[in-house]
This record gives sequence, C-alpha cells and structure tokens, in this order.
Amino acid sequence: MDRNEVVLVGRLSATPEEKPLPSGDTLTKWRLIVRRPENRRGQTMTDSVPCATFDPEAAAFVRNLRPRDTMEIKGAFRCHVYGPTAAKIWRYEVEVTMAKAAPPDPADQPRPSRPRRKPFPLAQSMRLGNDPEPPDAQECRRGPAPPPTPKPSGNAMAGDEHDILASVPSPRPASDLAPTG
Repeated sequence: MDRNEVVLVGRLSATPEEKPLPSGDTLTKWRLIVRRPENRRGQTMTDSVPCATFDPEAAAFVRNLRPRDTMEIKGAFRCHVYGPTAAKIWRYEVEVTMAKAAPPDPADQPRPSRPRRKPFPLAQSMRLGNDPEPPDAQECRRGPAPPPTPKPSGNAMAGDEHDILASVPSPRPASDLAPTG
C-alpha cells in the first residue's frame, strides 16, 4: 500500500508569503529549516524545505510565528512539473495539513561559556614552574635603578617636566608618566 506522509520538526526561515487565488482560497508558503544529524567530521548541515498550505488553521498558526521559531508540520510530499516538454522544471514541496508548536531544541540553547583565564603578567609568563617570583627579580632583569634626578626649578614648563620624567627608566607603565593637571 502506498503512503505519502511527511512529519518534520524545524525552524521557520522567514515570514510566510500569502497568495490569494482566483478560487478564493489563500495559498500560504514558507520554508522550514531542518537540521541533519552530524556527519563524520562533526559538521551539521541543514535542509531548507519548501512548505505550502491551503488550510486556514495551519496558515494562521504559521503567520503568528517569528523567524527561527520551532514548529512541527504534517502533510504530504508533492511534485509540481512546469515548462515545455524539452525543458521541464521540477519543484518539490510539502503540502501541510497540520502545523503546531514544537518544544525548542536543546541544541539551539546557548552553550555556557568557559571561564576566561586571567592574563599572566610578562614576568610570570616567562618563568617555568609554579615557584613564586623572587622579590628582586624585576631589578635583576632591568639592572639597578639609576640615581634619582633632581626636580626642575619652578620655571620649567609642564612639557619639559614630562620629557624629564620620560627619560628616567621606571618600573611603572608609560600611562602613569603623564603629567597630572
């Protein structure tokens, strides 16, 4: 015995289109995105399945959905053939007789993000092992600190003071060297 029954669960791809027909019926069309099982390389592919319905209840349900909302449809597989004999065009779609809400797929839920690691200071990233850094390690790497430079007299301009401070090696970052108002 032949049977033509289709049951799909997927996501609405975009807002459905409605087309009034001369008979007075309304044809509602949309595409359903259906995820395939993962392949051997761990990739997930999807199919975009064209759907159509003449059923007013199914059409009303689909019209109230937003793109990416999940739904289940039931219907029949249809093939439409168009064009001249020498250049036929074959179109396939699911003629939907029933559409209802489906629970969201757990795979669509955002995955919890992994906690971010704190960046290591340069001194710690250069060391091997978990031993604490000796207190004089910074001084050893940079050499002994130069003798303090005398402060300029009161006539010095703020720009000159910045130049003098910039020429003195300091273990502080450059952002701390900017003159404060």
